Amino acid sequence: MGKVKEKYPGMDLMTVGIGITKSATLFVACLFFGSLAQAEVAEYELTIAREEVNFTGKRVEGMTINGRIPGPTLFFKEGDTARITVRNHMNVDTSLHWHGILLPPDMDGAPYISFPPIEPGSTFIYEFPIRQSGTYWYHSHTGLQEQRGVYGSIVIAPRHEHHQTDRDYVVVLSDWTDEDPHEVLRALKRGSEWYAIQKGSGQSILGAARMGMLGHYFKRELQRMPAMDIADVAYDLFLANGRPHITLDADPGETVRLRVIDGSATTYFYLDFAGGPMKIISADGLNVVPFEENRFLIAVAETYDVIITVPGPGAYEFRATAHDGSGFASVWIGSGKKHPARDVPGPNLYQSMGGLNMKNIFAVTPAGAMGMPDREVEEGGFDHPGMSGMDHGHGMPGMEHHSGDSKMKTGTTGMDHQPHSGHATDKTGMMEKHQKTPKKTMAHGDHPMETSQQADGKGKKYGYNFKPLATDVSASRDLVNDGMSPLRPWSPYARLRAVRPTAFDKKKPVREIRLTLDGDMERYVWFFNNKPLSESDDILIREGEIARFIMINRTMMHHPIHLHGHFFRVINGQKDFAPLKHTVDVAPMSTTVIEFNANEFGDWFFHCHLLYHMKSGMARVIHYENYSPGPDVAAVRPELYRESWYAWGQADILSHMTEGSLVLSNTRNTLSAGWEVGWQEVEDTEWEATLMWDRYINRFFTLFAGVDVLHEDDAEETRAVFGLSYLLPFNLESRAWVDTDGGARIEFEKEFHLTPRLSLIGEAEYDTHTKWEGKGSLHYTINKNVSLVAQWHSHFGWGGGLQIRF
Repeated sequence: MGKVKEKYPGMDLMTVGIGITKSATLFVACLFFGSLAQAEVAEYELTIAREEVNFTGKRVEGMTINGRIPGPTLFFKEGDTARITVRNHMNVDTSLHWHGILLPPDMDGAPYISFPPIEPGSTFIYEFPIRQSGTYWYHSHTGLQEQRGVYGSIVIAPRHEHHQTDRDYVVVLSDWTDEDPHEVLRALKRGSEWYAIQKGSGQSILGAARMGMLGHYFKRELQRMPAMDIADVAYDLFLANGRPHITLDADPGETVRLRVIDGSATTYFYLDFAGGPMKIISADGLNVVPFEENRFLIAVAETYDVIITVPGPGAYEFRATAHDGSGFASVWIGSGKKHPARDVPGPNLYQSMGGLNMKNIFAVTPAGAMGMPDREVEEGGFDHPGMSGMDHGHGMPGMEHHSGDSKMKTGTTGMDHQPHSGHATDKTGMMEKHQKTPKKTMAHGDHPMETSQQADGKGKKYGYNFKPLATDVSASRDLVNDGMSPLRPWSPYARLRAVRPTAFDKKKPVREIRLTLDGDMERYVWFFNNKPLSESDDILIREGEIARFIMINRTMMHHPIHLHGHFFRVINGQKDFAPLKHTVDVAPMSTTVIEFNANEFGDWFFHCHLLYHMKSGMARVIHYENYSPGPDVAAVRPELYRESWYAWGQADILSHMTEGSLVLSNTRNTLSAGWEVGWQEVEDTEWEATLMWDRYINRFFTLFAGVDVLHEDDAEETRAVFGLSYLLPFNLESRAWVDTDGGARIEFEKEFHLTPRLSLIGEAEYDTHTKWEGKGSLHYTINKNVSLVAQWHSHFGWGGGLQIRF
């Protein structure tokens, strides 16, 4: 192969993707399938730079690789040696991780774990042998750069190709926001509902009534669950090879191999082809026994190779629809009359989870309220793959459940379990059993009507739509329960079967590691075993043993979990032929079991591949016993565990009073300064100021201490206070303190979402010094930073104005 600075320099990834066509057969044969008698060095040079980009009509700063987003496809053949020179032309650190590639730990590209980051103006050369074949990808592992454009694809040709097709294309899926990713994360941290409004996934009392699902809505409130969503961020666009719509050449009757890579920051996609079923031949780069699917869900960071056949004249759409239904990217295959793919019905986010019982309602901890308390987890009650939780398996109606009474045997391999029942496929035929059908759900067989979310592919459609329920889930004309219908299936794991046995030697020792996936959507912190990366110890394993990870998801979100440097078996009911993957979707309220041969000595990152979840704590380091990183890595390792702080504030500027707060927060600690000043209906201006430190324990429970200064009736009092906050059933927020003057205070606050934009907030307070105080207010959201407010206060009367968030 020789020295290749960048292959296919004339091809435009932004427009047509990477294709291997009939006319290029001779060139490709020489390039990929030349003499294999001697390993060759395949060399690339990649330059990462800040550049102005324009995806939406607005010019913003992006990060490019060789001047493009996504970066170029890197082609290798099995047996090559890869030598990749990466130049950092930015003023910040960067890195590239080779996702799914087996390589030495110091070449993995995870900063602070395997190497120091690539500093501004410097160059790093990655060099490693190519030990595998298939479809993979690469991306930055520094900060939030992946969201800004630092990603690309990898294709490794095998020594012997088993699937010959007429065409071969790479399709890199991604999500794009014009917002600075750091501002996105700050907005998530401060608990904004704005993204739900923008993408039409808001939920409200009137919306639930419109759906005929008020019982489900208040049942969820009683269980102390936040509004359901299956994606965190509202995106401007969804992209295929850097464009919302691309066209790939193909003639009628031809077979086309699509190497589909979900290179997004946070978006799962449904994959559909207008011309018929897709034959899945590979998952995460490795061949599987081929099978057909009409629609399936690809998780963030996964890759699937599918073969499609162009049925006749025209352009047939291969559509990637965002899991939350907010938009899509289109790949048109062929030319002529357009044949669109089927629309995906939206998710019914009002559907409550599981039955209602007193034990869950009055549980002390969030895990207990979800039906998955720590004690039962530690006893192995949720060790089996499949749906769990919410009263032992009633979390998702119609799903098969493994009883918690039979604990997985320790130290065994080749486990025989039922298929991963948390992942429905098109073939399951599982529909919404034992559920009331929502009044607004009107699916029409396999061809549902177009939903309002899918009128076009853009992800933000509702920011300036002020019709009362336009931003509500109920505005969609077709809704089905996610994962419960072949119209909205989950990952096709139950049908993934390796082409050869993958079971390990039963004589090998097995180390079981149980991990819960935990989080708080409102505070936006994400954990393994209730701890973020900054508070955790490494996960210790020993070379030569089998490591089995039992992952128990106690959240309402999907988490794509990725292990660097290894492939693992996904225990999915295929016995000795369990598929090997590098990334696995752990579905909501479910258990996923993976196991791998600990034969890649080193330190490796293990994390959720939702970028903002990883940055908010859902990550660990896998450490091989007796491995010591080099001194340069050891010197920077503390940076991996450094906490990030986020600041925000809000101020209500009203005609009769003002109040607000300034906040500085990390995972567990919050420093806040608050004020309330009123002048109407009182003789002299009254005010109160607080300076508080809060210590977050879990979603229900927070301790705090601070200083309260009260000015009332021309007197000023300063006192230290100590107390706690606790979330009561019906999402009623309570707060109580005692003070150094021998007094006490208790407060209650409840927000009622009448529509996604309009909320009624009621507050009541009793202080032994100042007695009763109460207020009620209506808040109407205009945009991310401004709301209209009308308020009644028991001391200061009626008034109105603006709430400013910053």
